Amino acid sequence: MERGFANKIMKRSALFHLCQHHGANFMEHHGWTLPAFFQPPETEAKGARAGVGVADISYRAKFEGRTRPDRNGWFLGADHYLTIGDPPLDAPPGATDVTSVYANLLLAGARSKDLLAKLTSLRLSADALPNGSCAQASVAHAHAIVLREDLAQTPAYHVLISREFAESVWESIGHAGHEYELCLLGLQALELLKA
Repeated sequence: MERGFANKIMKRSALFHLCQHHGANFMEHHGWTLPAFFQPPETEAKGARAGVGVADISYRAKFEGRTRPDRNGWFLGADHYLTIGDPPLDAPPGATDVTSVYANLLLAGARSKDLLAKLTSLRLSADALPNGSCAQASVAHAHAIVLREDLAQTPAYHVLISREFAESVWESIGHAGHEYELCLLGLQALELLKA
């Protein structure tokens, strides 16, 4: 955590320094210091629609529990559910807050499935992983939870990995994304993609 934005205590993602290295312009979002943009947001959104973009949205609240949540829930296995969403998000009864355990990367764009397929053996076809479904698999040699959650008309995949693997997975995405003209996305571009 750091002091910033009018001396408020701010949380930092595990990817803060990598985003800083790539020239991110930061903003405060739900108590986190996160990239607002790397390039003009319209340029980032256009790049994702045509190819693929990656964003750090680790600020999202995450809870694991044994009770099926009423909303924002994902079935991970027998009596194992993940609740995830923008804060504030109420924890389901008996659930554990795992927000700081997982980094949350978002791959979004027309080529997001192609890029993800280079990093995992997980079946990503529309019948195997349709919008609104999830799976667990290795992504760039790290155990990950993959959630398919499209943004309006833009295909998108959440990749949740333990914080200690966040930088290596981000860099693997960067290397694998060269052929798809991967662009870095800030929060402002994500809002454009949701519209």
